[in-house]
Amino acid sequence: MEIKNSTAMKERALDLWKTYLLSVSAQDMLLGEVADHLYVGDVDFKKLSAKGERAPVSSYVDIGFSDDIGEMAYELSHGGEDLAPYSELSRFMKEEEIGDALYDYLLSHITMHKAADILDNPYYKKVKVEGKTREGHITLSVNDYLPGELIQTYHDGFQREDPFAYGEGAFFDSRVLFPVLLENGAVWMSVVLSEIESMKEPLERAAGKVITYGLGLGYYTFMASEKEDVESVTVVELNPHMISLFKKKLLPQFPHREKVHIIEGNALTYIMTQEDGAFDYGFSDFWGGLSDGLPLYLSFAKGCARFRHTMHDYWIENAFIDYYFRPAVMIYLMEKVLGRKEKPLDQGKKAAKILRKFISFLDKEPFALEREEDIYHLLDTKTLAALVRKFAAECL
Repeated sequence: MEIKNSTAMKERALDLWKTYLLSVSAQDMLLGEVADHLYVGDVDFKKLSAKGERAPVSSYVDIGFSDDIGEMAYELSHGGEDLAPYSELSRFMKEEEIGDALYDYLLSHITMHKAADILDNPYYKKVKVEGKTREGHITLSVNDYLPGELIQTYHDGFQREDPFAYGEGAFFDSRVLFPVLLENGAVWMSVVLSEIESMKEPLERAAGKVITYGLGLGYYTFMASEKEDVESVTVVELNPHMISLFKKKLLPQFPHREKVHIIEGNALTYIMTQEDGAFDYGFSDFWGGLSDGLPLYLSFAKGCARFRHTMHDYWIENAFIDYYFRPAVMIYLMEKVLGRKEKPLDQGKKAAKILRKFISFLDKEPFALEREEDIYHLLDTKTLAALVRKFAAECL
């Protein structure tokens, strides 16, 4: 990669570094509270809505995050080397300014939803789950969100003014019940906002003969089968208990179940012999989330690289880009533009090894950064997704 180290490029890289540090700090706080199941009760969110769309969220942040914001601002201002590189924010901002920036960030990354936002979905209207049904180590059941319970939602797309966002938060104004699959007692899949939002684009692209890898609760299968321009939906699923449970309890409720064909098998093995063009569109969704999904996503992207007549997408590919690869690009820019070696986020040994390879791959790519605009083009999700798919095909 060729980089023109002009004064303007250096100033832009440093400004992006500041944005990166603030973004990671704020999202660490936000997703930490999601993991801790933050619950803001005894608040009439519906009544607050009458004061304006943002009034409930402002109240939520005031009640749920005021202590966190104060503590984070203090630590970033006084943490020194112990909190490096995030404490470098104190070079650019005073403690009070950091606190205000964290507050504003949370305010813009948390939304309130009505129950209808999820209950009006066609899957919810047609597919009903009652009680518990067990098949081997798989259990089909229901769970709930309480009004004011913080949940994670899907971050959709790259925004130039907020390039390093990777997590969004939300809460409902009333109780919501949703179907859930448990594997050995732990949640494997649930049809919730993040699931629905993350599959919107892959569902829009589905047409003709569709193949999807991973069954779960059959949300993608259901929604694809509902489309008039979808001829068939073939599902490759490894777990026989999941297939049996799906056929007994869920598939009979699908209006277009005649379109659905299920193959028991390993997705990674299946694509090795899959004929190019046998399907018009493919969608892979057989990982649980970011941590377990990264190597599976890259392995599957490598396996799909040979296809020329079957378009393919990958569940939460945007999230992999947001969480792993865009920060890696920022680390790369810090070294190449500002001459500073910075450590990436602590994302585990496997991810760190992959990202080191990606940075080496990036350095050899015939890509030129001559203007500030070129940096944003490189950071854009479409650009990075294409680079990551190429990286998977050539380097893994």
